Amino acid sequence: MNEREFTDYFIKALNLSIAPFQIATKKKVLYQMAINDKGHVDMGVDIDSGEPIRGRGKGFEQDILIYEETEGGHTSFIPRVIAEVKLGKVTTHDSIVYSEKARRIRRIYPFVRYGLILADMKNIPGRVLRLGDEFDFIEVVGNPLTPSDLKQCIELFKSELETSLGLSKLLFGNKKITSLRKRFVAVEAHQKG
Repeated sequence: MNEREFTDYFIKALNLSIAPFQIATKKKVLYQMAINDKGHVDMGVDIDSGEPIRGRGKGFEQDILIYEETEGGHTSFIPRVIAEVKLGKVTTHDSIVYSEKARRIRRIYPFVRYGLILADMKNIPGRVLRLGDEFDFIEVVGNPLTPSDLKQCIELFKSELETSLGLSKLLFGNKKITSLRKRFVAVEAHQKG
């Protein structure tokens, strides 16, 4: 099984568990919006479909994208959770590039949760933790997926969806708070599965 086949299988397994949100692979999200030389915001979105345009420096394809559809806005969907999939190995280059990709996407969608699914690996390499400072989550799963892996990922994605929705309320003034803190949760390799 290659990375694309694994991602397709993974998405099919998750699809039943995240309604009413949608899940897709190779769907594009914006990573840049600029004001052009005529003073107009250049969104990089197809006018008819509301979908980000890939190429011309506007949209990135995602391995896994969990999103909600919208009506009447400038885009046809709102991304909530994004995950890149690496099968068998993850390189230093992957960690740097995906972390930068997460940073750029959050400039447009500040509430997006972005992470990695590492399949067929024993643990998260230290270099991924050191260089992937923009990742909100990293999860190691087996190949093939075990029922335990699938359950853990469903819980992870549901939690990240809740966080994204909560961040939206905070960032756009729909919820007033007096305190905020971030928390990291680490599970040792021998405790998993």
